[in-house]
Amino acid sequence: MEHVTKILSVGLSVSTMVLLAGCGSANQSQGASGGITITYWSSGPDGKGFMSILSGFNQKYKGKYHVKFQSIPYANETALVNSALSAHKAPDLLEESLTPSAPYAYENVEVPILPILKAAGINPKTDFPASMWNGTTVKGVHYVAPVDALPTVLYWNKALFRKAGLNPNVPPTNEQQFVADAKKLTVPSKGQWGFVEQPEFNTWTFPSLLSQFGGHEANAATRKIEFNSSAGLKALTFLHNMIFKWHISPKGASGNEYLNLFVKGKNAMSLSGTYNVAAFHQALGNNLGIALMPKIGNQQADFLGQNYWWVFKTPNMNTAKEKAIGIFMKYFYAHSMRLATQDGLFPTWEPTMKSQAFRSMYSMPIQIEAVKYGVLNPLIPNWGTTSTNNLYQTMDKSLLGKVPPKVAITTAANTMQQEVNSLIK
Repeated sequence: MEHVTKILSVGLSVSTMVLLAGCGSANQSQGASGGITITYWSSGPDGKGFMSILSGFNQKYKGKYHVKFQSIPYANETALVNSALSAHKAPDLLEESLTPSAPYAYENVEVPILPILKAAGINPKTDFPASMWNGTTVKGVHYVAPVDALPTVLYWNKALFRKAGLNPNVPPTNEQQFVADAKKLTVPSKGQWGFVEQPEFNTWTFPSLLSQFGGHEANAATRKIEFNSSAGLKALTFLHNMIFKWHISPKGASGNEYLNLFVKGKNAMSLSGTYNVAAFHQALGNNLGIALMPKIGNQQADFLGQNYWWVFKTPNMNTAKEKAIGIFMKYFYAHSMRLATQDGLFPTWEPTMKSQAFRSMYSMPIQIEAVKYGVLNPLIPNWGTTSTNNLYQTMDKSLLGKVPPKVAITTAANTMQQEVNSLIK
């Protein structure tokens, strides 16, 4: 799940592509029952709802299709997948966040996914949120299909709002209101803050704000870095000002301090992904408020954490297996309500999103709205590595008061552009 930055280095070669296309594999198309086996790997959530969907599919199509699922460690999944590719034992279907798919697509070891979806009766233009489908091509070809999303939202502590004399049911919706509320909520003598801006945690807030100000991280087609703009400077300056100008956030906040203080009632507001819904709701109960991100810039936007599927060109991949994968995807989507009710996830399947049962669930109406305004990282190979080593580490220096925002943005863009230029074409 792309809610934290993962270090990715694929490093596949043309020789790897040839081997994948031409060699045999230990993967077998046929299962023990004689049907087609689909190997499926993921390091993402595998809760009760998820597993019940897999079990239901295998029961329904017993003897014809069988999904063999394997959960892999998040920390070293890239190494595991690359090793499997080199050994011709790659999974047929991989679930991961979006940008890790880019290197494989550029190396031509993924199967275009649109024909698989269409054969299964899936229409991406009507069945997926536009924010999760548009802009997810490599050289004009779609290789990925969305599974679930984690939008960035505003959380606020209603109890602290009441104590500060603020309306607990009216969260801030713009910069002026956000800053004014945060100032009233900040009581340094009590260790209470209106907001906690954490230097190590900007992979959600910065791209959200950048887009709100009309900017982009990069152009995936040209590999040109674009966050070195007035929009990028405004986004980082806003984060910087919360600490050093408005003093509504502590200096040098440590890892996960934004979360720890929020659940303890010492952080009044948080801008973070919906992966925090369960923990925040458990801690605050009815005192938890959830809303769209305030419109700090001139348009609504929020970064989306997400999971996507893609299909590898395994040696045994053929038309029959592609058809089986499409049938599995359609079954999974049709039963994706279980992801929400049992696992607390937001399935990116419009028929589920439009159902009354889904819309009546806690926090889901806000998430539906947030996904409409969602933005994704650009599909550039090794984006996770380059953005971590250049953009976010340099931003950290600014948020620690070591360099001005403009210097940080310019430096990050220059070093990142050099590294991106050296990536595989």
